[in-house]
Amino acid sequence: MFKHILVAVDFSPAWPLLKQRLESLSAWGAEQMTLIYVLSSRYPATPEETHRPYYEAKLAELISDLSSLGVNVDSRVLSGEPGAVLTETAQTLKADLLLMGCRGHNRLHEFFLGSTALDAARLTKCPLWLEPVAEDQISTDFDLLMLATDGSSLVAGAETLTGRLAPRFQRCMAVTAACASEGCEREIADAQSHLDKLAGCIEGLETKILNGDPRRVIVSEAKHEGADLIVIGKRGRNPIQEFVLGSSAEAISREAHCAVLIVPNTLG
Repeated sequence: MFKHILVAVDFSPAWPLLKQRLESLSAWGAEQMTLIYVLSSRYPATPEETHRPYYEAKLAELISDLSSLGVNVDSRVLSGEPGAVLTETAQTLKADLLLMGCRGHNRLHEFFLGSTALDAARLTKCPLWLEPVAEDQISTDFDLLMLATDGSSLVAGAETLTGRLAPRFQRCMAVTAACASEGCEREIADAQSHLDKLAGCIEGLETKILNGDPRRVIVSEAKHEGADLIVIGKRGRNPIQEFVLGSSAEAISREAHCAVLIVPNTLG
């Protein structure tokens, strides 16, 4: 599954919640975790390079926190644009997963998702796990996995990974948003045909066609069903097209009450 997990660290009070997620993911066969702190070049208040030993020492403390997991843990302090540095490092280290915390529904949440997390989502070549770090949102349960698909080839990576993850959850559901109005019969039939095909590949898969804007109805259905993880595909064939602003993927990442796993369409 995720043998090498790269973790974005910002030394916020969210660390205990991210640690909980790492503890649960370690049971999936993780062998290596790499903690990364980026001295951002984006903001005037960026810590100076002379502060690097301080952050290295802080990371060493976090490594100690993870000693009971039985996996190899290392760390790095890097410099540059955080989103780009994190995704480049994940690719260089051949990480299977990039884990980042995202804030709750407030100005900081908008700021964070408008910068580092969305930059990472646009650029990542490996699955990106966005973990809500608000106390009222965190859940380390693996009860319901929800795949949001539009049936296109660009979400094939998300569908493939869902099949691999499904045995880890009590339930697995695939949803697609389609027009349910009169005259949309063909669209509905095509959507159902694709969902039926997925159900034939993933044992026990539940399927559902939702009526309305996917940016709204998928988040609403996930909350109604109590999903613990939403899996979505990252569309686009190049860094300019990928994860464009206003896309369903971005909206779901912003509004979801639970963790969101963004999967590139290049996943094998």
